[in-house]
Amino acid sequence: MTTFEDQTIDILCPKCSHVNSVAVREFEEHTESHLVCISCKAGIKIEAHEFRRRLEDVRKELEEFELEATRESRPIKRPRKGDFQI
Repeated sequence: MTTFEDQTIDILCPKCSHVNSVAVREFEEHTESHLVCISCKAGIKIEAHEFRRRLEDVRKELEEFELEATRESRPIKRPRKGDFQI
């Protein structure tokens, strides 16, 4: 199973607009990342502060979604004859 950290995000080169892919893991491990554009060889500096904050928000939302899905997947308790009052 592929984890979220194994996914990549696309970074647009500010010089030539080529799309470069960077692993999410790279942002988690470093405060600042550097890469070289595959197309024009320009150096790209990526600060991870904002990305980390948004990544944490996404993780919280995912946890809430999984918790809600677990709640909804539980079988519904069928009412019994003695549960009703007339």
